[in-house]
Amino acid sequence: MIPDNLSLLAIGVTVLLIVVSLKGIKGQKEDSLEVKYWLSRNSWQGELEKGTLQSWRQTSIVNNYDHYYLLAFEADIGGSQGIYKAATVLNASEVSQLRKGLSLTFKYQGVPPKKIAVIDIYFEG
Repeated sequence: MIPDNLSLLAIGVTVLLIVVSLKGIKGQKEDSLEVKYWLSRNSWQGELEKGTLQSWRQTSIVNNYDHYYLLAFEADIGGSQGIYKAATVLNASEVSQLRKGLSLTFKYQGVPPKKIAVIDIYFEG
């Protein structure tokens, strides 16, 4: 009786670990796509627009000693106000200056955006 329960427990834990691992891979894939758009931002056609920073999070992807961040910002694209997400690379001193409400410039392609990347963040008031 006890060995049967241990087998079921082991199978359950294994399945749980697989599910958690796959969710982590999916998140990294989404981050990778946003970072890819940032890296190729000079090679694709697009419009520049301004937005207002709402939130940010660090990705697991690094560029030398700097980290890529995904920024969520409010902007008007094609007459539609919304929250958009795009990548940028920041060093440690810039990260400490991030705060909600900062202005930023981003580049986008298409409406709704097929590609989008943060070009600049205005840390000065």
